[in-house]
Amino acid sequence: MSEPLLSLLDEVRRCWHVLLAAGERLHAEEPVTMGMRAVLEQLSRFGPATVPSVARARGVSRQHVQTLVNPLAALGLVRFEDNPASRRSPLVALTREGRLMFRRMKRAEAGLLMPVAKACPASEWRQAAATLRKLRLSLEARP
Repeated sequence: MSEPLLSLLDEVRRCWHVLLAAGERLHAEEPVTMGMRAVLEQLSRFGPATVPSVARARGVSRQHVQTLVNPLAALGLVRFEDNPASRRSPLVALTREGRLMFRRMKRAEAGLLMPVAKACPASEWRQAAATLRKLRLSLEARP
């Protein structure tokens, strides 16, 4: 394998762990984990969805997403709605409280990330995103 690709993968892993730890510290007072936050974000961005569709979008198992959705429902941050397309798989939707919590979390994250955004010109951030997108798409295309 090429050294540049190995170096990129190493940085992605390191960055993921640093971002996860920063998020946990930033949201330590919130009653949600970073995995639960990711589900809130998915629902905020794309609207109500089934557990299986959230799982597919995140590249994780349905069971994993269900273990995140159940406590979110218990906290009143999401609710289950009838799904006209399937009796067996209800839609999961944000509640008003869920929308407010996610907005609060995004504001806190923006405060953390604004100084980071200034570390590189926008063109470099776009190029980095494009490179990571190519990597992801190449991996998704493989069996």
